[in-house]
Amino acid sequence: MAALKPPALRPALAWRLALAFVFAWLLLAPAHAQAALSAPRESAVKAAFLMKFGTFVDWPPEAFRRPDEPLVIGILGDDAVHADLEQLAHGRTVNGRAIVARRLREPPAQGERLHILFLATNNESRLRELLVRTTGPVLVVTQAEAGLALGAALNFVLERGRVRFDASPRAAEGRALKLSSRLLAVARSVEERAP
Repeated sequence: MAALKPPALRPALAWRLALAFVFAWLLLAPAHAQAALSAPRESAVKAAFLMKFGTFVDWPPEAFRRPDEPLVIGILGDDAVHADLEQLAHGRTVNGRAIVARRLREPPAQGERLHILFLATNNESRLRELLVRTTGPVLVVTQAEAGLALGAALNFVLERGRVRFDASPRAAEGRALKLSSRLLAVARSVEERAP
């Protein structure tokens, strides 16, 4: 007796079954799996913020040597943010200036031109050392719990899985920078100025 073969599926029916399986999986998959499909990576969000921050900061005239000098964003300690920033910044400008993403292995040397510096460390003593070694009109952005208390102007925080930031106008003013009221309006919190 010959073995019975299952009937062959027509290509259109096979395609419909595959789509039904995918939709069923999406409906039944855990929420975190679905979020992973649509949520941008944390590093990409931080890179986009770093680039956008440049639009909302007033630097003193000595921060730029020439009218066409690029806006230089240094990143120390997070290669993923650097890679995402390089990709995002390609061909874009901030206030008419090209954007240059610079990966740093050490704190910026004396006289090195940076306009924004992202210090991606959660080690408080290391962060304190890096902030002391950073001089000039540089917008310092951190991601440590004590970032603003140690002297950063902006500090990334994760809130319910979303990247947000806190701001310290006082720390920015200490580096001769002024944060725009539009930037402060979207910050999660704004550190009050000392009396």
